[in-house]
Amino acid sequence: MEYDPYDSSGTDDDLPPAHQNRAIRGPHPTGNGRNTGPFPYPRQQNNDMEKEIHRLEREAYTSVLRAFKAQADAISWEKENLITDLRRELRLSDDEHRELLTIVNSDEVTQRIR
Repeated sequence: MEYDPYDSSGTDDDLPPAHQNRAIRGPHPTGNGRNTGPFPYPRQQNNDMEKEIHRLEREAYTSVLRAFKAQADAISWEKENLITDLRRELRLSDDEHRELLTIVNSDEVTQRIR
């Protein structure tokens, strides 16, 4: 039985090797016709972006801590494990965790709820 080149068994073993799928590198035209070039953003912009992302990570972590504190003064083991996993995912150090926990524990709004 013969197969045409466009016939597929549904697996990826009939795809061309990955190195043949790569796009051509070099300047890329944008919607306005200008070439952007293959260079990444300048280091300063990347650094600013990283700082903004980390600020958002800290804010998200603080919000979760506040919510858990508002629910109950004592945190369950399940929530403790969740906080640990979240802290790792959001790239917060132990020192940052302690700093944010101190802020949450002294938060007047949370204290009024509890």
